Amino acid sequence: MQGTQHSITNSNLIKQLPKSIAFLNKDLEIVFVSEKWTTNFGVSNQNITGKQIQEIISFISEKWLKSLNNSLDGKSTKSEIENYYDENSNQKWLEWTNAPWYDENKNIIGVIVQTENVTHKLFESNKIEKLEILLKGKSEISKIGTWEYDAVKDQMSWCDITKNIYDVSKSYKPSIDSFFNFYKEGYSRNTIAMAMDKAMRHGTAWNEKLQLTTARGKDIWILAAGKPVFKNDKYIGIVGSFQDITNQVQSKSKTEEKERIFKSIFNSSHQFTGILGTDGSILEISDTVLKFTNLKEEDLINKKFWDAYWWPIQDFVREGLKQIIGAAAAGEFMRSEIVVLDNNQKKSYIDFSLRPVYDKNNKVVSLLAEGRFINEMVSARKKLKESEQKFRELYALSPVGYILNEFESGTVLDFNNSFAKTTGYCTKDIGTLNFKHIIKNSTKKTLKRILKELAEKSTFGPLEHVYTKQDGTTYPVLVHGSLVKNGKGEKLIWTMAQDISETKEKEKEIKTERKLLKTLIDNLPLNVYIKDIDSKKILVNKSEVEFSGFENEKNLLGKTDFDLYDEQTAQSYRDEDLRVLNTLNPILGKETLCIKKDGSIATLLISKIPLKGEDGTANSLVGISVDISYLKQKEDELRKLINVTSLQNKKLINFAHIVSHNLRSHTANFSMLLNFLVEEKDETEKTNLIKMLVTASDNLLETIDNLNTVVDINTNINIEKTPVKINDTISLVKKNISALIKAKKATLINEVPDSASVRAIPSYMESIIMNFITNSIKYKHPDRDPIIKITSTKNNGYIVISIKDNGIGIDLKKYGDKLFGMYKTFHKNPDAKGIGLYITKNQVEAMNGKIITCSEVDKGTTFNIYLNEKN
Repeated sequence: MQGTQHSITNSNLIKQLPKSIAFLNKDLEIVFVSEKWTTNFGVSNQNITGKQIQEIISFISEKWLKSLNNSLDGKSTKSEIENYYDENSNQKWLEWTNAPWYDENKNIIGVIVQTENVTHKLFESNKIEKLEILLKGKSEISKIGTWEYDAVKDQMSWCDITKNIYDVSKSYKPSIDSFFNFYKEGYSRNTIAMAMDKAMRHGTAWNEKLQLTTARGKDIWILAAGKPVFKNDKYIGIVGSFQDITNQVQSKSKTEEKERIFKSIFNSSHQFTGILGTDGSILEISDTVLKFTNLKEEDLINKKFWDAYWWPIQDFVREGLKQIIGAAAAGEFMRSEIVVLDNNQKKSYIDFSLRPVYDKNNKVVSLLAEGRFINEMVSARKKLKESEQKFRELYALSPVGYILNEFESGTVLDFNNSFAKTTGYCTKDIGTLNFKHIIKNSTKKTLKRILKELAEKSTFGPLEHVYTKQDGTTYPVLVHGSLVKNGKGEKLIWTMAQDISETKEKEKEIKTERKLLKTLIDNLPLNVYIKDIDSKKILVNKSEVEFSGFENEKNLLGKTDFDLYDEQTAQSYRDEDLRVLNTLNPILGKETLCIKKDGSIATLLISKIPLKGEDGTANSLVGISVDISYLKQKEDELRKLINVTSLQNKKLINFAHIVSHNLRSHTANFSMLLNFLVEEKDETEKTNLIKMLVTASDNLLETIDNLNTVVDINTNINIEKTPVKINDTISLVKKNISALIKAKKATLINEVPDSASVRAIPSYMESIIMNFITNSIKYKHPDRDPIIKITSTKNNGYIVISIKDNGIGIDLKKYGDKLFGMYKTFHKNPDAKGIGLYITKNQVEAMNGKIITCSEVDKGTTFNIYLNEKN
């Protein structure tokens, strides 16, 4: 071989090389290897010399062989790494390097191959790389960022994740000041500032949950941790971390909210609810239980469930409950009907259940105990039994015929007496019938239809059928049936046959009665209609058609109030309809206004009555209305007449009292003076008594004159009113009392327009103006001259004449109800007789007017005289 033609020197030196080296000839046969090489590949030197390298290294790749051949051509090659598995199937990594092998004449005689087991090196390198990747991945997933503060250089640095948390760019350069400014003012900023200070001063680390606002204005929660760094016991800086825990905080809030919701649901349930330990201890109990037992939570928590007082027979129930709880703790769902006692020892029936609660390892960790009151169900069950018994009795006595057949064979299984009576068959004969006999005489088409309906819907009918009795007579029946299954799954058919002879006769009668009723309704002097649940009219009588302004009832049927009236009126009617339909409370005799189709307004007296269906709910309503517009008009006229009569009666009674009182006073005075005159002997005294009689007579005459004046005012109600210019009356009064005005230094200010006039009785107008002006002068204030101001305005159909003064005023709280009373005085004026205002009031009211007074003591009085312009 070519490799043997060269002498190899220093072979011992090659064997002892610390590296794994092999010398190959140009045929890639092994010439020499180091002991390290044989050790790495697990071969001996004697066995491999002269063999090609690919025979020794089975995993050699095409790339490696190509590199070996390139080296034989003098080309330099790069080192590469091969991946292989050793004899124990362990993965290994080998780094190889090839170089040309030269002789002393610089001729290539082979290849020098250097190999190195780099498995451990790669493993450690990969491990570090993996840890870095894992750390980075975990950091990114958990949003944990790091930061460092170099106290010597006063510099702060943030990692990319920290910058991402703060919403700043990667080029952002943080400072210790900006570090604090991101934290929310108040607790968070104060806490981080104090933590940093303690770290610098005392070497204290921190871990706090704080809030900060990012550069983009987003509020987040972070878990901020930090630790001071010392070198040779000297503080040199701080390292720290941030973790965005916003989601965790929000999740915790949601969890707490869910817990509150669970507690709310747990405690608001009307059923008994509790959570038990697997040993039967009460862990949680609902408010419903506490309310039922009249106990507190601490009275029950951690107590054994079977020791509760509400069990009626303690020893018997205790053992049973222990068994039930044991079974539930073993994973069984337990349910039973039990009896419990409340705090008054009253029994209640409970549907009780125990449901095991599992953890994530499918282990029973607690028991959910639930109890539902079933008093009503137990009572209903008893009633059901009673009802079943009654049903059997009714079945036997029912006027409807029932018969039960096998569906396939048609064999009769059961029937009641009414069926035998209805069909005319005796009991013996019915036993021989089958289903087809029951509906005999039916056409093939009808029979086919019945069988199809039974197959598709399990029912047939109702259909009318004519039965022929054994005596040959016929009668109509209503036949219908249902397909059922018994406990064995066999198909049975119940057939009901009802004699409808009377019903048919009744239908004829009803048609006749309906026709008569329609005739009656159409001729009633009332508006009658029926509305469905959508307020559509489905029946109307002639009066309603005419009132609504339609030609015939077809045009009105199907219409709602929205088709007949304005939206507001229609909506109010619809609301009334719904109230009657929903509450079943009728509206009876309600008075309402209605705008008819022609625009006229009518007053109606309406009633709305719900019509209930078989389910007890209203499916329509009957409306009845009467047009009472004419009656309302007459009622208003009568009311006005009654008001006038009542007012006149009051005045008459008041006047009668005054006349009685005043005349009685005068006659008593006369009688007394006459008695004194008869008994008096002294002529001088007699003369005095006669003078007193004359005075009394004058007073009596004055009183009679006053009373006559009042009578004249109240009896002359038909005196015609004529247009009167207000200023003409004021001028006349002013002229007549000019001396009084001058004597009292009064100022009269007239602001009434010259055009102002009113329909009135001229003499009354003069008297009214005269009385109020003279009163203003008569009751002037002692410290100032009287000023009287007269104005006029129009107000809601009235001409209002206002006479305002600056006199002494009137205490209206004290004298307001007596102000216009006859012979009522309110001041110590010796000229006051209390008749003027009374007469004035009567004169104003005789002209359908009124007087409103405003007054304040020591400031003055204003009399507002309202005179009706039209009446």
